[in-house]
Amino acid sequence: MGKELDKSISMTDISRMAGVSVATVSRVINQNGRYSAETERRVRDIIEKYHYTPNMAAKGLKTRRTNFVGILVPDITNDFFGWIVREIQNGLRIHGYMALVCNTGEDEEIERQYLSMLGAVNPSGMILISGNNSELGKGLKHLPAIYIDRAPMTGAGDVTVIESDNYGGAKLAVQELYEKGCRRIACIRSARVISTHSSRYSGYRDQLELYGLSAQNELDFRVDEISFVAARQAMDQFLDIGKRFDGIFCTSDWLALGVVAAMKDHGLKVPEDVKVVGFDDISVASLSTTPLTTIRQKTDVLGRMAAEEIVKMMQGSPDRKHRILVDVSLIRRGTT
Repeated sequence: MGKELDKSISMTDISRMAGVSVATVSRVINQNGRYSAETERRVRDIIEKYHYTPNMAAKGLKTRRTNFVGILVPDITNDFFGWIVREIQNGLRIHGYMALVCNTGEDEEIERQYLSMLGAVNPSGMILISGNNSELGKGLKHLPAIYIDRAPMTGAGDVTVIESDNYGGAKLAVQELYEKGCRRIACIRSARVISTHSSRYSGYRDQLELYGLSAQNELDFRVDEISFVAARQAMDQFLDIGKRFDGIFCTSDWLALGVVAAMKDHGLKVPEDVKVVGFDDISVASLSTTPLTTIRQKTDVLGRMAAEEIVKMMQGSPDRKHRILVDVSLIRRGTT
C-alpha cells in the first residue's frame, strides 16, 4: 500500500480507475460541466487516496497566475484559527491549489508587509482572517478575495464575508447566565475594534435590555490583548478595587479562562459565586480544571465554505459580494 500511495498518478490514471473519461475527471476537478454525484465521489476518493495534485505549471504559463492562495491569519497559535486554516488547506488541495499561510501576530504593519509581498508574487486568490484593512492594496485588488471570521472595518458591503453568528451567540451566552440566576452580568472584551467582538458586545447589550437589565459601564471590561494573561491581570485589578458581579460574558475563551483564574486568586468560586461563559470552544475549554461553558463556532464549516467560495471565484464564477452567516451553539459545562 505504501508504494501505491507514493506513486504519482495522472488524470489518465484517475479516469481509468474511476471508469470515466479524462474530460469527466477534468470537469470534476474544475467543478464545471455535468457529472453525477456518484462519479464525483469516485473521482474525489481516488484523488484523496493518491494525494493527486493537478499540474498547474502549464496553466500558470497561460494565465500568468500561480496555483496558490494567500491566507492572512492573526494568530496561528490560537487553535481556533489553526482549525480553520487546516480546513481551508484541505479544501484547496483537492482542487490543485496550495495555501501560503502568513501569520500577522495581530500586527497591522506586518499585515501590510505580507500584502505587499503577496502582491508581488501574484497568487490566484486571497483569504483574509483579518479585519484590520479592507483594502487589499496594489497588485491584489483584482484578485478573488474572501474575508473569513472577521469583516473589514470599512467597505464590508463590497467584499464576500463568511462569519459565525457572533451577535446571536452572545445572546445565547447572556440567556444562559440569566437563566442560571445572574442579574449583574459583566462583559470582558477586546479594546480594539474587531467586528467579531463588536457584534458579540452588541448581542450582550441587547439581550440584557430584553431582560430589563441595562449594560453598566462599570461592568464593561476591556483588554488590549486577547489572552489568558491579559484577562487575568485585568480581572485581578477590577476585583481589587471592589468590582462585583455574579456572571460574566467573555468574548473569547482565552479571556474566559483568564477570568476563571482571577476568580480563584480572589477566593471566589466558579460557578457558585460567579458564572462564566466564553466564546469559540477551543480545545482547552473542555480540558481546564473547571470545564468552560462557551459558544461553539463551527470551524470546519467556516474553513470548508471559504475554500469552496474562493475556488468558485478563481475558476470564473460571478463575483457575488455577500455575507454568509454560520450558526453557533451553546456548550454547557462547569462554569455555569
